[in-house]
Amino acid sequence: MSDLICELVKEDDPFLREIPNVFDFDSPQVDPEKLEKQLLENMIHHRGYGLSANQIGIPVTVFAMMVDNDPLVVFNPEIIEWSEQTTYVKEGCLSYPGLFIAIERAYGISTRFQLSEGEEQSGNFIELSARVFQHESEHMDGELFIDNVSGFKLKSAMRKRKMYLRKLKRKEKE
Repeated sequence: MSDLICELVKEDDPFLREIPNVFDFDSPQVDPEKLEKQLLENMIHHRGYGLSANQIGIPVTVFAMMVDNDPLVVFNPEIIEWSEQTTYVKEGCLSYPGLFIAIERAYGISTRFQLSEGEEQSGNFIELSARVFQHESEHMDGELFIDNVSGFKLKSAMRKRKMYLRKLKRKEKE
């Protein structure tokens, strides 16, 4: 296992609610190339479609995501426009293993961000990549995917999660 692999910040850690610092290319908080590699390795290791730097304890506005089958690391993301069309799909979060909740999100988004060299990019994302970008962007605001879910829906999902995690433990013992 690579020395870049980190343990994920636990769901009840207040660190996930803190707003990370904007990544400063003039005076980088961490080496952007090393951070890019670290985020990608951790996203793949933890089997996610996306992973924010703050989920591995690094408080900067950077995340990794998959776009189709290609990895992308986004520095200082900004969503400029959301489509009126929305999708309502179950999603999860690496910080909440086994928890899946249907969340309504824009079907498509227009974005601005920077790459690890500091170069400005703009991009349009639809479907799954738009969903991942929106989910990871919430981490950049200290928000979590459970924040806009009704108490009833969250309790129900938590019950299903408990059963799922119990089954998983049983399988590991076999």
